[in-house]
Amino acid sequence: MTRKLLLPREHGAWGMMLQPFVAGAILAREWHWSVIPALAAVMGVFVMRESLLVIARQKYIWRELKPETADAKWSLMMECAALVLCGLLLLTRVPLAVLASLGVAVAALTAIAVYMALRNRQRSVALQSLSAFGLSVSAVIAGYAATGAWQRWMLPLIVLHGLHSLSGIFAVHTRLDAMAAARNPEKLGAAAIAMRRKTVVLQGINIVVAAGLALSGNALLALPVVLSVLMAASELWRLSRPDALKEPLKRVGWRSLAMAVTHTVVTIAVLW
Repeated sequence: MTRKLLLPREHGAWGMMLQPFVAGAILAREWHWSVIPALAAVMGVFVMRESLLVIARQKYIWRELKPETADAKWSLMMECAALVLCGLLLLTRVPLAVLASLGVAVAALTAIAVYMALRNRQRSVALQSLSAFGLSVSAVIAGYAATGAWQRWMLPLIVLHGLHSLSGIFAVHTRLDAMAAARNPEKLGAAAIAMRRKTVVLQGINIVVAAGLALSGNALLALPVVLSVLMAASELWRLSRPDALKEPLKRVGWRSLAMAVTHTVVTIAVLW
């Protein structure tokens, strides 16, 4: 019987993982073949979460055997084999201590994500916020694979990308909560207002961060943060219009992707 590889359904998370990796590979300013297994490892770890989730649901939730469980077990076996191979290849370029530390961090984040999904809390703002910075660490493995050493741009790239992803997550939840409140204002109206306020507060924090960077002589690093604020503000402004909630989510998703790519380009430029 032919098995199919299970893939995560979180479309936005793909961007939050791949954009910092690509940025890191570009900022490395040199090429090494290890970047290929590094990319395969990053994608493999991310894809593995779906297989683990299906297997966990079969064990703890589903009463009857589901056909996708067999696909999940096959996928997990293939993913583990690929990760072992990629890990061995990366050891020729990445120090064992660094690779092991990243592995432990990724394993912990994956376990948390699977646990939250089992409790139907995969859309938790806290979980997605943690993932925003966790997925940004893909820049580190890209940089090490390309250069073989820690680079000064790695930490700023993680922070800048993480902050932008955080702004995007809050903006998306503000829209989703507003849509839910439009259907049931009496029950969900207060929650939608609270989410909007949190998004505004987050942008206030970003402004403080940008001001701090500028005053400390890192004005260029402040530019991506300011850009994140402007992009989030534009989404909040759109939601203030009466017809905003009728906009197709697919169009909103494409706009968010365009904003994220633009932010990544600007971040690469200021860290170059």
